[in-house]
Amino acid sequence: MTAPTDPTEPIEPIEPTAPAQPSSTPNGPSFPVLPTDVHDKLVQRLRYSVSGFVDSPRGAVEEADTLLTEAVTRLTDLLAERRATLRAAWHENDGVVTETEELRLAMRGYRNVLERLISI
Repeated sequence: MTAPTDPTEPIEPIEPTAPAQPSSTPNGPSFPVLPTDVHDKLVQRLRYSVSGFVDSPRGAVEEADTLLTEAVTRLTDLLAERRATLRAAWHENDGVVTETEELRLAMRGYRNVLERLISI
């Protein structure tokens, strides 16, 4: 992925990443909210939009609207992928896993995602 030459240029789609592996942290496995390069590009585009408000208020607001749409879409996709990963951890071939340890790890993962989402 190359950096846009113009901060108003849309960001290329994110390639799917490997699911997070369980960790030994008390809150369970974490997941990236946005990859660093995507985060940095969104921040750069937001700053560009805000700084352009004086010269082009409507254009700046339109760019901010576009950025919010992109961020929401990315977060929605990421959360859907994370949910699928968590669900797969306690479902095997449409059969529900009953092993307590696997369910405990799944619960930690759900708790981690929900706590991060609720804290937004």
